[in-house]
Amino acid sequence: MAGLGELALGGLLALVGIVSLYKLSRVARAALALWSRSLDAPGTVTDGEVVAVEGEAVVDEPAPAADRLFDGDETVGAYLWRAQFTEAGNVTYDSDRGEFRQGRNTFASGVEAGRVDVTTGGRKLAVDPSWLREVHDAPALADIEVGNPARNVSLPVYFTRYVWDSAYAHLRGTPGKCSGEELAEVVDLYREDVHTDGFAIDARGVADGRPLFVSGEIRVEDGRPTVVGTDETPLLLSDAGSDGLRRALLWRAARYIATALAMVGIAAFFLS
Repeated sequence: MAGLGELALGGLLALVGIVSLYKLSRVARAALALWSRSLDAPGTVTDGEVVAVEGEAVVDEPAPAADRLFDGDETVGAYLWRAQFTEAGNVTYDSDRGEFRQGRNTFASGVEAGRVDVTTGGRKLAVDPSWLREVHDAPALADIEVGNPARNVSLPVYFTRYVWDSAYAHLRGTPGKCSGEELAEVVDLYREDVHTDGFAIDARGVADGRPLFVSGEIRVEDGRPTVVGTDETPLLLSDAGSDGLRRALLWRAARYIATALAMVGIAAFFLS
């Protein structure tokens, strides 16, 4: 008969397996949307139409605080971000930049946007990524509270639903970052004397002139066709094209399936 320790461990492993299956369902939804939409040829679009296009990003208005997060040579119209605090004594490898750095724990993530379009074959479509914020219940960057012990709590990333790890967005070509001190005027400080040097923001952006794949539903707003996400039509974004997003989804699916099977198998062993 299994003891309390084995039951607790088995329950934890089973929880990891369940979370993996949930994440796999999000990947499956994104993959279904991607595989069911063929790339569209240029032409007239109508309200409610589902489209999938690859083209070039055109930034008409930079996203909020983009000038602090990204290199001055880049004009960024939208970006994913994550807020982190440093973890003493822990070093991790940053795959985005190919370097080792002090370990960090994420406590918030979101998406910011100005005005960004995708152009292809003479057609220009606006892109509205706000659906990503809604589906992940993400805060605006200006609304995060830095230095509040009750809010700057870090759960293991595997158990979170951060936009940064969304299956619907694959942005890797334009990484950005800055210290908490550089964003002290943007974020909400818990107290005026909060030390912000232990906080940092990472970002991945959609830059002007860079390749961009976008898929979603057309909404015509003031005569301007805009690609949005809805409950029925997920918004997909990738700066590596549809093929890059497809490869990323396959890798995610393989990882979640392997994790779920391993955790459920080990849990069954301990609970037997």
